[in-house]
Amino acid sequence: MQCNKCARRANPGRHKTVIALGCGFVLAACALLGARGGEAAGKVRLQLVDAATGSKIGGIIRVVPADSEIPIELPGLLDRLRGLKKSDALRGWYVVPAAGGETMLPAGRYRAEALSGLESAVATHEFEVAGEQSDITINLEMIVHAAERGLVAGNTHLHLQGLNKQECEDYLRQVPAADGICVMFISYLERAEIDKAYITNRYPIGDLREFAAKGVLFNNGEEHRHNFEAWGQGYGHVMFLDIKELVKPVSLGPGITTAGDDDRSLRPGIDEAHRQGGTIIWCHNTLGHEAIPTALAGRLHALNVFDGARLGKYEDKYYRYLSVGLHLPISTGTDWFIYDFSRVYSHVEGKLDVRSWLAALKAGRNQATNGPLLSLTVDGRDIGATLKLEKPKKVRTVAEGVGRQDFQRLQIVQNGRVIAVETARKSGSRFQARVERDISLDGPAWFAARIESDTKNELAQQLFAHTSPVYVDLGGQGVFDLESARSLLKQMEEGRDDIRARGKFSSAVAKDRMLATYDDAIRGLTEQIARRSR
Repeated sequence: MQCNKCARRANPGRHKTVIALGCGFVLAACALLGARGGEAAGKVRLQLVDAATGSKIGGIIRVVPADSEIPIELPGLLDRLRGLKKSDALRGWYVVPAAGGETMLPAGRYRAEALSGLESAVATHEFEVAGEQSDITINLEMIVHAAERGLVAGNTHLHLQGLNKQECEDYLRQVPAADGICVMFISYLERAEIDKAYITNRYPIGDLREFAAKGVLFNNGEEHRHNFEAWGQGYGHVMFLDIKELVKPVSLGPGITTAGDDDRSLRPGIDEAHRQGGTIIWCHNTLGHEAIPTALAGRLHALNVFDGARLGKYEDKYYRYLSVGLHLPISTGTDWFIYDFSRVYSHVEGKLDVRSWLAALKAGRNQATNGPLLSLTVDGRDIGATLKLEKPKKVRTVAEGVGRQDFQRLQIVQNGRVIAVETARKSGSRFQARVERDISLDGPAWFAARIESDTKNELAQQLFAHTSPVYVDLGGQGVFDLESARSLLKQMEEGRDDIRARGKFSSAVAKDRMLATYDDAIRGLTEQIARRSR
């Protein structure tokens, strides 16, 4: 879904485009002239359009002189990867807003590459600058239309640092919209001293309506967290979205605050966020000792994978949660800056707003991807649904994937095991795969679709895509896999031992109170294992 489409749905008002002009523009243009040998510069007006409809759309562009392989700077346009370390292979991507953008280029011939979010093919366009002004229109072929499936793209986890207020607002107004993100969550984060540079901490909690004119809905929440070291693992990190006020203390423990003790768990903060009606999402896939007891207690609405880094595997915790009967949707974000095309596509019912999007996420009608768009049905039930069977039956599973890169393998996963695979094949400007299997079920199950790929996207990030499950109950029973339960039990015991060894507590009583969270979860899961083993 392109953000201009989201804008019509979320905010029917007139759109305004912010073009960064001024001294920076002039200086960059002068530097560019020097680099190109002093040729006369011309103004270049850039516009991206949907090739099928002619509609103006946002996206990103990279321009290379005809006699070079090195992308050129585009003064007046926003650097798509601003705030991030960039290799030579990544340099040169700039944002073109839906209303178009202007830059200055020396006279000469150029080759441009352009794309829009995840839903267009990459277009290559050759053009010449030979005068005071050139108008360049680049047609983009849309290879997938998320909007036609009722899917809306969101990013659940973003912080920005090292920018001034105007730079931050330019970034927030331009980058998500150009990427096709329609719902954007930033989060307040505290870390001793360093957080003075966290510009996104300066926004109020709740909806940020000043950005809605760009067609992207913004909400500011909180990242509640505990570390044993400034950047290491501790009790964990958890997002509170759509809350009414900050849950304090925001950060816990001397590892991140440089003061106090490790007496307090994440649980009281999570409970307060629930009381406020917030959405609770665990961060960073496998990190954090308190993830398992929190998930088992039913206090999580979703699990973020690969938000900030590709840490761990689905099998480490996520599949084990699902295989002990938890209904836990998958989610993702990008953490520090929008370094990737990562997003969650959620199937929204009714009018789009922050709450309807979060409702779709919590219902599991969603998928996380930085590449292809997936679909999955089990006996006609869509992602997030529960198929209830009274007796064993053969069910029909159908998964599809489509994207602009070669995502290599589309897979169907049943109860944590890959049961069907199909190779992606090129069809025109897209890669597609479809896999169908009839599966005989004699017990409850969950199914998901995913890709397995080492392909990297245009931002040099390894492709991933994974749906939330379709669940199957049999005879009123959900899945409970003993091996998965025992693995989670072991991980909790190891986490408890690590806390006992590394935690700095005010007293033995405080330590016991903290560890009681783990003791209770271990006891409860042990009892479930015993009942299921009979």
